Amino acid sequence: MNAHPNHELLIDYLHGELAPGEDAAFLLHLDECATCRARYQEEVSLSESLREYARATEREFPVGIRAAVLDAIETGADRPTLLERLASVFKPAIAVPIAAALVLAAFLGFGSTAHRNPTIDAGYYLEDHAAVTSAVPFNEGNTVPTALFVTENADGTQ
Repeated sequence: MNAHPNHELLIDYLHGELAPGEDAAFLLHLDECATCRARYQEEVSLSESLREYARATEREFPVGIRAAVLDAIETGADRPTLLERLASVFKPAIAVPIAAALVLAAFLGFGSTAHRNPTIDAGYYLEDHAAVTSAVPFNEGNTVPTALFVTENADGTQ
Protein backbone atom coordinates (compact mmCIF):
# COMPACT_ATOMS: atom_id res chain seq x y z
CA MET A 1 0.00 0.00 0.00
CA ASN A 2 1.90 3.04 -1.27
CA ALA A 3 -0.73 5.74 -0.76
CA HIS A 4 -2.18 6.69 2.59
CA PRO A 5 -5.53 4.94 3.24
CA ASN A 6 -8.67 7.03 3.43
CA HIS A 7 -10.71 7.51 6.60
CA GLU A 8 -13.33 4.85 5.71
CA LEU A 9 -10.60 2.22 5.22
CA LEU A 10 -9.10 3.19 8.59
CA ILE A 11 -12.48 2.77 10.31
CA ASP A 12 -13.08 -0.58 8.57
CA TYR A 13 -9.64 -1.78 9.77
CA LEU A 14 -10.40 -0.61 13.30
CA HIS A 15 -13.65 -2.61 13.35
CA GLY A 16 -12.10 -5.68 11.70
CA GLU A 17 -14.22 -5.47 8.56
CA LEU A 18 -11.46 -5.72 5.93
CA ALA A 19 -10.75 -8.78 3.83
CA PRO A 20 -7.67 -10.72 5.00
CA GLY A 21 -5.46 -9.42 2.15
CA GLU A 22 -6.49 -5.79 2.70
CA ASP A 23 -6.08 -6.21 6.46
CA ALA A 24 -2.50 -7.49 6.07
CA ALA A 25 -1.61 -4.69 3.64
CA PHE A 26 -3.05 -2.07 6.01
CA LEU A 27 -1.13 -3.51 8.99
CA LEU A 28 2.10 -3.44 6.97
CA HIS A 29 1.41 0.19 6.02
CA LEU A 30 0.75 1.10 9.69
CA ASP A 31 4.12 -0.40 10.66
CA GLU A 32 5.92 1.73 8.06
CA CYS A 33 3.92 5.05 8.18
CA ALA A 34 4.04 7.17 11.33
CA THR A 35 1.31 9.55 10.05
CA CYS A 36 -1.23 6.76 9.49
CA ARG A 37 -0.23 5.15 12.81
CA ALA A 38 -0.97 8.47 14.59
CA ARG A 39 -4.35 8.73 12.82
CA TYR A 40 -5.10 5.14 13.81
CA GLN A 41 -4.25 5.85 17.47
CA GLU A 42 -6.53 8.93 17.41
CA GLU A 43 -9.42 6.80 16.14
CA VAL A 44 -8.73 4.13 18.77
CA SER A 45 -8.73 6.70 21.60
CA LEU A 46 -11.90 8.34 20.22
CA SER A 47 -13.69 4.97 20.08
CA GLU A 48 -12.62 4.16 23.65
CA SER A 49 -13.80 7.57 24.87
CA LEU A 50 -17.20 7.00 23.28
CA ARG A 51 -17.49 3.53 24.83
CA GLU A 52 -16.58 4.86 28.29
CA TYR A 53 -19.12 7.66 27.98
CA ALA A 54 -21.82 5.18 26.92
CA ARG A 55 -21.04 2.94 29.90
CA ALA A 56 -21.08 5.90 32.30
CA THR A 57 -24.43 7.24 31.08
CA GLU A 58 -26.10 3.86 30.72
CA ARG A 59 -29.23 3.54 32.79
CA GLU A 60 -31.01 0.52 34.16
CA PHE A 61 -34.64 -0.29 33.56
CA PRO A 62 -36.93 0.44 36.48
CA VAL A 63 -37.38 -2.64 38.65
CA GLY A 64 -41.03 -3.14 37.64
CA ILE A 65 -40.33 -3.13 33.92
CA ARG A 66 -37.31 -5.38 34.26
CA ALA A 67 -39.33 -7.87 36.32
CA ALA A 68 -42.19 -7.84 33.82
CA VAL A 69 -39.82 -8.45 30.89
CA LEU A 70 -38.07 -11.31 32.68
CA ASP A 71 -41.44 -12.80 33.68
CA ALA A 72 -42.65 -12.64 30.07
CA ILE A 73 -39.48 -14.36 28.91
CA GLU A 74 -39.79 -17.10 31.51
CA THR A 75 -43.48 -17.81 30.85
CA GLY A 76 -42.77 -17.95 27.14
CA ALA A 77 -45.29 -15.34 26.06
CA ASP A 78 -46.19 -16.36 22.53
CA ARG A 79 -46.92 -14.14 19.60
CA PRO A 80 -50.61 -13.51 19.02
CA THR A 81 -52.34 -16.13 16.93
CA LEU A 82 -53.74 -15.42 13.50
CA LEU A 83 -57.25 -15.29 14.92
CA GLU A 84 -56.20 -12.76 17.57
CA ARG A 85 -54.51 -10.59 14.93
CA LEU A 86 -57.63 -10.69 12.74
CA ALA A 87 -59.80 -9.83 15.74
CA SER A 88 -57.65 -6.79 16.45
CA VAL A 89 -58.58 -5.45 13.02
CA PHE A 90 -62.21 -5.24 14.04
CA LYS A 91 -61.66 -3.00 17.02
CA PRO A 92 -63.98 0.03 17.06
CA ALA A 93 -61.31 2.49 16.00
CA ILE A 94 -60.96 0.65 12.71
CA ALA A 95 -64.29 -1.14 12.31
CA VAL A 96 -66.56 1.91 12.62
CA PRO A 97 -65.03 3.88 9.72
CA ILE A 98 -64.93 0.75 7.56
CA ALA A 99 -68.59 -0.01 8.29
CA ALA A 100 -69.58 3.59 7.56
CA ALA A 101 -67.74 3.50 4.24
CA LEU A 102 -69.43 0.21 3.28
CA VAL A 103 -72.91 1.52 4.16
CA LEU A 104 -72.30 4.71 2.19
CA ALA A 105 -71.01 2.77 -0.81
CA ALA A 106 -74.01 0.44 -0.69
CA PHE A 107 -76.43 3.35 -0.47
CA LEU A 108 -74.85 5.33 -3.30
CA GLY A 109 -73.99 2.37 -5.49
CA PHE A 110 -77.08 0.19 -5.23
CA GLY A 111 -79.71 2.77 -4.39
CA SER A 112 -79.40 4.68 -7.65
CA THR A 113 -79.85 1.67 -9.97
CA ALA A 114 -81.98 -0.79 -8.01
CA HIS A 115 -85.41 0.89 -8.29
CA ARG A 116 -85.11 2.59 -11.63
CA ASN A 117 -87.61 1.30 -14.19
CA PRO A 118 -86.21 0.74 -17.65
CA THR A 119 -87.50 3.22 -20.21
CA ILE A 120 -88.57 2.17 -23.66
CA ASP A 121 -88.35 4.61 -26.51
CA ALA A 122 -91.61 3.82 -28.27
CA GLY A 123 -90.87 6.30 -31.06
CA TYR A 124 -87.90 4.22 -32.17
CA TYR A 125 -90.05 1.11 -32.48
CA LEU A 126 -92.75 2.99 -34.40
CA GLU A 127 -90.22 4.40 -36.86
CA ASP A 128 -88.61 1.00 -37.26
CA HIS A 129 -92.00 -0.61 -37.85
CA ALA A 130 -92.89 2.06 -40.43
CA ALA A 131 -89.58 1.52 -42.25
CA VAL A 132 -90.07 -2.23 -42.37
CA THR A 133 -93.67 -2.11 -43.51
CA SER A 134 -92.93 0.45 -46.23
CA ALA A 135 -90.34 -1.87 -47.72
CA VAL A 136 -92.79 -4.74 -48.01
CA PRO A 137 -94.04 -5.22 -51.60
CA PHE A 138 -97.77 -4.90 -52.23
CA ASN A 139 -98.18 -2.76 -49.13
CA GLU A 140 -100.86 -0.14 -49.22
CA GLY A 141 -98.91 2.59 -47.42
CA ASN A 142 -97.58 2.94 -43.94
CA THR A 143 -99.35 0.96 -41.32
CA VAL A 144 -98.65 2.84 -38.12
CA PRO A 145 -100.76 2.34 -35.00
CA THR A 146 -102.96 5.28 -34.19
CA ALA A 147 -102.40 5.21 -30.41
CA LEU A 148 -99.42 4.38 -28.27
CA PHE A 149 -101.42 3.54 -25.16
CA VAL A 150 -104.12 0.97 -24.63
CA THR A 151 -107.15 2.46 -23.00
CA GLU A 152 -109.64 0.48 -20.99
CA ASN A 153 -113.32 1.15 -20.91
CA ALA A 154 -115.31 1.34 -17.72
CA ASP A 155 -116.48 -2.24 -18.12
CA GLY A 156 -112.86 -3.52 -18.37
CA THR A 157 -112.79 -4.11 -22.13
CA GLN A 158 -110.21 -2.58 -24.37
